[in-house]
Amino acid sequence: MGRGLALLVAALVLLAPAAASAERTLALSTGSFEFQVAAGQKGEGSVIVMNPSKEPIEVFIYAGNQVVDEEGRISFEIPKPGEMGGIDNPASWLQVKMSSEMKSRGNVPYIELAPNERKQVEFTFEVPEGVPPGDHQILLFFEMAPPKNVSADKAHAVVAGRLASRIHIRVKGEIVERLLIKPFVVRSFIIGDRVPYSYAVRNEGNIDKIVRATVTLQAPSGRELVSQQATETTVYAGAISENAGVLRPGGTMLGKYTVRLDVEYPREGAQTDIPERLTEQRTVWVVPLWLAIAVVVVAGGFAIWASWRASVKAAMRKIERERREARREQARRAQRELVELDDPDQSHATE
Repeated sequence: MGRGLALLVAALVLLAPAAASAERTLALSTGSFEFQVAAGQKGEGSVIVMNPSKEPIEVFIYAGNQVVDEEGRISFEIPKPGEMGGIDNPASWLQVKMSSEMKSRGNVPYIELAPNERKQVEFTFEVPEGVPPGDHQILLFFEMAPPKNVSADKAHAVVAGRLASRIHIRVKGEIVERLLIKPFVVRSFIIGDRVPYSYAVRNEGNIDKIVRATVTLQAPSGRELVSQQATETTVYAGAISENAGVLRPGGTMLGKYTVRLDVEYPREGAQTDIPERLTEQRTVWVVPLWLAIAVVVVAGGFAIWASWRASVKAAMRKIERERREARREQARRAQRELVELDDPDQSHATE
């Protein structure tokens, strides 16, 4: 039922009406549950709620849904009071067992815990008929109420601590395993010694998968230069897990390299421990920064030289044009002088 005893502690310092402050702490005995049931069947479990602090606390108890939107992003949704149950509202499947130690405020059950006190909270659930097979998530929240001795004008400054036990319910039926790497992005041209990357693992199946991703940079010879391995991540059914990083191989890099992404996950019901593997590769051309700077300097020097040469040639062409124009003007003057000497009258008529 539970995957081990996971002690979760959240310590929060809350304001007191006087100058002194008190530490209020909430802890749970079990962080997660796993159930496998068919549609129409029931399940049950319990969580021990603890108050390790020296102050009394009130703890509200309610269920919420893990929601996956159309883009695969995960958010959490607390059903509104009076909201109808159904196959799309797993939180409505769960009921907290009311005991003599429990009270209710606004239809929300809560318990009071004295310093160092612990109480057991029991819950049951029933999966409605027609629920599709696959994995469904319910979050059983435990939230500390603000201290009673906080005045209304200070209430906005009070932070309430909240923890949750994850209740994972697998509804029996046809299992669909479908993981995709989409997208895997690596720039095709890099200047320097750092190769950034990003990728997304999409779970288009109906069950959650625990995946481990490894990104490797390979030399043109196929030799592995550097590798980064991500921690195991749960990609929930219908959700997407996005990651990014930078490969830093060190040394001088020049030429064509390969960035490979391997995503491994256990196959459901497999007879061996060999995981399923998805692989994607991208090619990247890498130029060292010093070489890029040298090329820029040389190219810049050549551009300056070419500009200077063009300016010199333009100036020389201008001088040559002026010289040609001066020679033509000199020739025209000489011709007019000859005409005046040969026929002074004609010269005057012409003028």
